[in-house]
Amino acid sequence: MTRLLPVQGAHNMRDLGGYEAAEGKHIKWRTLLRSDELCDLTDADLDYLAGLPLRTDIDFRGEPEQQSAPDRLPDPSPAYHPLCIDAANISSFLDTETDQTSSPMEKIYLHIVRHFQPILREFFQLLASEHTAPVLFHCTAGKDRTGIAAALLLSALGVDRTVIIQDYLLSVEFLKKKYGTLAAAYPSLAPMLTVQKEYLEAVFQTIDSEFGGMDNYLTHHLQVDIEKLRKLYTE
Repeated sequence: MTRLLPVQGAHNMRDLGGYEAAEGKHIKWRTLLRSDELCDLTDADLDYLAGLPLRTDIDFRGEPEQQSAPDRLPDPSPAYHPLCIDAANISSFLDTETDQTSSPMEKIYLHIVRHFQPILREFFQLLASEHTAPVLFHCTAGKDRTGIAAALLLSALGVDRTVIIQDYLLSVEFLKKKYGTLAAAYPSLAPMLTVQKEYLEAVFQTIDSEFGGMDNYLTHHLQVDIEKLRKLYTE
C-alpha cells in the first residue's frame, strides 16, 4: 500500500495506515486519511474516493477558507463535518503573546492544544463511531491543524512518538510543489509554508508538562475512548 494517495488535485493527501500501534497491532489501511484542501480534486480523484468508499469528511478550516475554496466531494457525498479552527483568529493572538521563547508557529500550535480542546474533543467523538470510517480530515495545507490532529490520533492508537514526528515531517516534501515557489519568493513566509519537528515537539512537551502526559490529555481533557479507537482502527 502507498502512503501518498493517487490523486491529482491535492498535494498532501495521505494514509495513516500501516504504522505499528499498541499491542503489536498496526493501523488499518484506507481508513484514516489526512489531506490538504479538496477544492481542486479532479473527477478521477472523486471516483477514487467514492471507491474507498469515503464516508466522512472532517474540515478543520475556518469559515472564510471553507467559503472561498469549498470541498469537492464524491457522489454519494460523505458526511461533512466543519470543525472550524480559524487560522486568522489564531494568528491574531500572537500580538499579545508574552512568551518570547517559542517561535510564532510553535505558539500557534500550543494555542490549538490549549484553547481548541472542544474542537479536538468533537473530532475524537466522530472517530469513535463505527460508521465514520473511511474518514478524511483536512485543513488548507494539511500540515498544522491536520498535523496536530494526526499526532494526537496516532498517539491514541499507540504509535511511537518518533514515528509520529516522521509522519508529520512528510509534509515538507509533499508541499514543495504547492508552496515551494512562494517560499522562495518570500523567505519570511517560509516557516509558515512547511513544517519543522520543533513545532510538534513543542506540542508533546507542553502536553507532558501542563496536562500530565499524553494519555491524561487524551482521556481527561479530550475525553477520548482510547480502547474503542484501537478496536476500530487497528488490527
